[in-house]
Amino acid sequence: MPAYNAIAFLFDLCLSAGIVFLVYKLIGKSLRELLDKVIRIPEGTTFYLRALSVILLCVALSKVLTGVHQKPDAQFMEYVWAVAGDISGVLENLFGTLLAYVAIVTVLVVVLRPKNEQ
Repeated sequence: MPAYNAIAFLFDLCLSAGIVFLVYKLIGKSLRELLDKVIRIPEGTTFYLRALSVILLCVALSKVLTGVHQKPDAQFMEYVWAVAGDISGVLENLFGTLLAYVAIVTVLVVVLRPKNEQ
């Protein structure tokens, strides 16, 4: 039954990566536009977007890389609940990370906004 642990781990890994890509897809375009207007340095925008993607990926994977460890006689639903518990932790971590990132970008926008747009 260790194969079921591996399958559950792969589901964890795929779901976590999928959530990260979905979140990045949802906020990436508007964040790029905002940073382009505020920073006015293309390399700065690229840096902040790449940093966000790396941070989100690391935060998500840190919760699931320990794997799923169920007893050999575990039922199917126990694996489902283990994966659901891990995904719940991933979402909690992503929420906290996004909250901190938005706070940092907000400070960046307030400090660097052009003086004539007040």
